[in-house]
Amino acid sequence: MRSKVESSTKKITKKIKETKKKINSIKFDAHHYRRAMHAFGASFLCYYILPDDINWIKILKILIPILIVVSLCILEYMRIKGTIEGNHFFGLRMYEKNRVGSYVFFGIGILILLLFFPQQIAVPCILCASLADPLMGEIRYKFGEKQVVLVGFIVCAFLFAVTWYNAQPLIIVIVTLVGATGAVIGETRKFRWLDDDFMIQILPAILIALIWIIAGQLGINMPEPLLHPGEIGWLT
Repeated sequence: MRSKVESSTKKITKKIKETKKKINSIKFDAHHYRRAMHAFGASFLCYYILPDDINWIKILKILIPILIVVSLCILEYMRIKGTIEGNHFFGLRMYEKNRVGSYVFFGIGILILLLFFPQQIAVPCILCASLADPLMGEIRYKFGEKQVVLVGFIVCAFLFAVTWYNAQPLIIVIVTLVGATGAVIGETRKFRWLDDDFMIQILPAILIALIWIIAGQLGINMPEPLLHPGEIGWLT
């Protein structure tokens, strides 16, 4: 009788270990899948390679991003309502089961930057969301919250400094400090209705847009675009 109990216990223990291993494997895959999808966001900068001097291309540059985000929002609405099963959306976190997923906020943020902000503002903000955000998440996952702020600020500051390298020295310093601070606050602070994937892009963009407007009033020239001279943006 005792041997049977021990045998059953071993089987149960083995089954638990196997199940735990599978769960950890899924978490591992989802974890790195989300990181990879974030990095993929940088590919949207190809938007600026397309010329604006051809009318039909300019129209498509406006329509296609809007259609992509609208389609994403429709799918997300159907997922939350249960029309589409959630298991078709790999990588969802538990808290996203009954609320809008972070990828929707990510897409909306990129859309706003591409359509309404000049390239010099949009590029570093998108890069912060695509590269700095997953790095900050990885630092938080392995080392804790304290290191996130320092590493995040350094990486974001580098991204802003690089994309504003041809501006006046004072403007580079101001934009780098303000942009990096806004990006870190946007990623680390939790807002009830807005995801950090949105805030890490839009908060620094708004702050730098204010600097852009003030600099324009003072007669200070802003740097030229890095990727293509023609672009859409309400500040241009």
